[in-house]
Amino acid sequence: MKKIIKMTLLASALVAATGSSFAASKDITFLNWVTAEPSNKPVIQGLIDKTEVPVNILDSSWGDMQKNIYLRLRTKQALDVSQLQARWLPTLGKMPNLVDFNDLYGKEFLEKQIPAEVLEAGRLNGKQLGLPWNTGSISLVANKKMLDESGISETPKTINEFVSSLRKVKSQYPQSTPYALMTKSNNLISGDFQLWLWAHGGKIFDENSKLAINSEETVETLNFLKLLIDQKLASLDTDRGAARRLFGQESAAYYFDAPVARGFARDFSGKGAEYDQYVLPMQTPVAKEGMTSHAMQWGHLLVMMKSDSAKINGKLSKDSPSAKFIEGLTMNADIQLDYFKKSGAIPGSLAARSNELISKDTYIVNWNASLGLPKRNELSAVKNSANYIAVVSEEVQSVILGQKDAKEAAADMESRMKRLMK
Repeated sequence: MKKIIKMTLLASALVAATGSSFAASKDITFLNWVTAEPSNKPVIQGLIDKTEVPVNILDSSWGDMQKNIYLRLRTKQALDVSQLQARWLPTLGKMPNLVDFNDLYGKEFLEKQIPAEVLEAGRLNGKQLGLPWNTGSISLVANKKMLDESGISETPKTINEFVSSLRKVKSQYPQSTPYALMTKSNNLISGDFQLWLWAHGGKIFDENSKLAINSEETVETLNFLKLLIDQKLASLDTDRGAARRLFGQESAAYYFDAPVARGFARDFSGKGAEYDQYVLPMQTPVAKEGMTSHAMQWGHLLVMMKSDSAKINGKLSKDSPSAKFIEGLTMNADIQLDYFKKSGAIPGSLAARSNELISKDTYIVNWNASLGLPKRNELSAVKNSANYIAVVSEEVQSVILGQKDAKEAAADMESRMKRLMK
């Protein structure tokens, strides 16, 4: 981690009328993981430059972000703005020094800039603690070329139709893995499991935060996943990277991914934008017609600390450097559209989303239609969530490997989680 050199204190005379410049101000400190990736660094630097706010960028790997946020706050190192994954908010949102953007801008103003359903990813306990930097979901993606060649004219709406389509793909592509089920990495396994659990009408916790995992729906979900493995419609030892490669090389017809799926299909197919026509986001099939389909909420948020850079004359202000920086990245249509053009990141602001680049992009239109009713990862809000995620993934693996039956695994999920809750 870079050592931050102390700079002069924020000058009292800020140009607050327009926020376009900040005379005599110190750089705000921005912690993120995107600039840790060499290919993304110049893109993000270009976006930051357009905000016209002086910024000191701190790089962190994605896996170390949460640890580094806590470390900087605990050791009182500079931190003004940070990037978060939306699913981290229930945990990191408990930090006492986060700004509630409803207090800063007003809820009504924010919803005129960003759709309420997009803002939802940054809401926690009635507070708007994060603003969406880019949006989307973890949705099911279909390879239309493989579907067409397998005689599948419409994407499946029910789980039975989905299994039938997988069998058709397997017949047409005998060496393929029709559905690239995530079977490697705890986070990925638990994510795919939750999406299919919701599709079966189940849940991990009920409306009162009580465990609901030991259910008929869980048993049905586990048996469904085992069937896919047993019938070679999915395979073991697959992670997101492998799934993306299989999809782009026409060895997998379906997998769950974020909106960046199109970019990876371009790369792995070797055909660039010509391959876009075959990347089809779709709603997750459900157990019975009429049930609500769910995607998993996904997106990157920006959060603001109650630091000196968030204040003018000692008070939190929407004209402060931190606020103007976040406002530029999350509400400025030109900046957001530039991000979309260079990396495919779907913008959150109404102004950017109404632009023809977005509104007439078939892929984005289809992606937005794939959401159904997005739900937050149920395990992300739990204290010591990694332990719960491990329980789910281990029990899923025990079933698909034939070590336990589904009823035993569902009961063990509940009993092991109960021990964690003590």
